[in-house]
Amino acid sequence: MAEFRTIHTTLGHAAIAEAEATGTPINLTHMAVGDGNGNPVTPTVSQTVLVRERFRAAINRVFQSPNEPNRFTAELVIPASEGGFTLREVGVFNDAGGLFAVGNLPDTYKPNMSEGAYADTVVRLDFLVTNTSIITLQVDPNVAVATQQWITNNITAETIIPGGTTEQVLAKQSNADGDYIWKDPTSVNVTVNSIEEAQTLAADQTVIDWVVVNNTGLAVYVEGVRLRADEWEKDAVINTRITLSEAYPAGTKVVGAQNEPAGTLPDPLVKGQNLADLPNKATARTNLGVYSRAESDARGKQPGDIFYTAGDTAPARSFKANGAAVSRTVYADLFARIGTRFGAGDGFSTFNLPDGRGEFIRAWDDGRGVDAGRGLGTWQNTQNLWHGHTGATTTNGNHAHGVNDPGHAHGGTGQIVGGTGIDAGSNQIRWIWKMTEVSGTGISIQAAGDHWHSFTTNGDGANESRPRNVAFLMCIAY
Repeated sequence: MAEFRTIHTTLGHAAIAEAEATGTPINLTHMAVGDGNGNPVTPTVSQTVLVRERFRAAINRVFQSPNEPNRFTAELVIPASEGGFTLREVGVFNDAGGLFAVGNLPDTYKPNMSEGAYADTVVRLDFLVTNTSIITLQVDPNVAVATQQWITNNITAETIIPGGTTEQVLAKQSNADGDYIWKDPTSVNVTVNSIEEAQTLAADQTVIDWVVVNNTGLAVYVEGVRLRADEWEKDAVINTRITLSEAYPAGTKVVGAQNEPAGTLPDPLVKGQNLADLPNKATARTNLGVYSRAESDARGKQPGDIFYTAGDTAPARSFKANGAAVSRTVYADLFARIGTRFGAGDGFSTFNLPDGRGEFIRAWDDGRGVDAGRGLGTWQNTQNLWHGHTGATTTNGNHAHGVNDPGHAHGGTGQIVGGTGIDAGSNQIRWIWKMTEVSGTGISIQAAGDHWHSFTTNGDGANESRPRNVAFLMCIAY
């Protein structure tokens, strides 16, 4: 593995010793780079020249390290106009032309301007001394070149143009050089003139080459209607060319408006589109906090709301109210509303929906006292209010009964002592009479007066009490 280093030459050691003895400082004035005759080099103390020097110039600057006072750096700038060789060696020379220090470099090719890749190149050589006062620090303003890094580290706007306050801007006070003033942005007026160019499209034409305008800050209008960004495209190379996304009929007028405020704005919402040109409708609804039509249809009900439908399936965002177990996490809003009131599911990850199949709904009493003691969501069995039935047979009043006795007649009185049942033919009760008095030649039966008879009513109906009704599907919103 190659080692890169800097060493003092024999001349350099002698110069340092003389400077320390006499107090005469060492002046380093020039630096040079070479290509080592096309091969890597190893610096030696006996060197007086580079192996093959390719470029020499005055030192850009010599400066002392802020962290290591005994370390100094000599800097050479190779301008962009110089090149066409490989950097392999560097040397620094004193004001007498002697090689003070020499070092080797990683192979680095320095192109020239004719090769199309060029830039200033900065080469630095570090060296150490024991007595820092013997090295002259210098920057020759006639030859010094500021590197980009040095400018970045040392030149800032506040050091060049002091003054001003927060959010103020720098403005020209007159046309004289250097005549500026700090001003508030509200006091600055910017006026930009718009430029327009009109062209007439041919049949099937989609490519337009502008003559007056270019694509910077451009807005495009077809028959007075501004095109959106997806309806035309800037050419990647030619800044005066655009391509329309579709062709228009021959004779269509197209206008390119440059520096128009609309040219730098995002796509507008076209009035005639009635919001159909929103790039992302779902995001827009989220930002506005509104639902889509489908969501609004479903969200007319809040989680836990009971409703009915004439269909045989539950609408969007709702379940059949059939007692099913559903997830507590997936349907967290519904779970927060009803909990385990209608069943705890598996006791961990699910809960039960209410089961309204075949049931009538009764409003929760909620402390009124009409249906006291009922809990919300509890089931109640069928029941009739306690009641009794009364009735009476019709009365016939006092009446007489005739009895036929063959060959003669008898008169007398009697009384009813019992009945024998209902006559199937006449649907009348048959009675047993007891004779109590007989007179004359015939029998006369006298009634005992008004009377009533007890009876038993027969049951009627089916196995439940219900009003007239119609069946719909009960659902619960989630």
